Amino acid sequence: MRRRRTMRAGTAALAIALTIVLTLGGAARAEVQKFLNPCGGQRLCPSFALVLTPPDGWTLDQQASARNKLQILVPNGTNFGNAPTLIYVQVFYQRDKQQTLADFARISNERWLAANKNAKIAPLEPVARDNGKESFLRFAFENPSRPQQAFEVGAFGIDGDKDGNAFVLDVVLTGAAKTAIDAAGKDYLAFLKAH
Repeated sequence: MRRRRTMRAGTAALAIALTIVLTLGGAARAEVQKFLNPCGGQRLCPSFALVLTPPDGWTLDQQASARNKLQILVPNGTNFGNAPTLIYVQVFYQRDKQQTLADFARISNERWLAANKNAKIAPLEPVARDNGKESFLRFAFENPSRPQQAFEVGAFGIDGDKDGNAFVLDVVLTGAAKTAIDAAGKDYLAFLKAH
């Protein structure tokens, strides 16, 4: 029984530490962290998360993030189920070191259009980052066949980990109503600039 309590305490401490790292990391040290998670049998599979600071008035939805295996930010006082908009962050290991960010974005957008026949994607102005890293490439999405994410602004950026590995960030502002996307646009841009 004592060992079980110790393991629970250790698991709780690890969860608290990860929460602190993922939500309190400052813009000056934006970086990617690697985690190993059980993924069947004795195997461990890597997952990646951006050390991030939510924009003012936003918070990390821990449950939705864990369930969806990506980082999901919601306006304070809301959750994944009732927020008018979400910001989510996906982190991809950059296997092909020769592939440019523009090529990654083009391929990703082509896949989205192939899977969503009536979707429309338009390029937007890139967003310069306060940390001096390569600007985020941004795109506006209209997805009429996906009512919960009918309107989106997606941004692709490059970041790294402490070991020098490169990762592509996919940071998306999503919602059902264009007015909600427009209202959250300033917070989204601030988030991109800070990371």
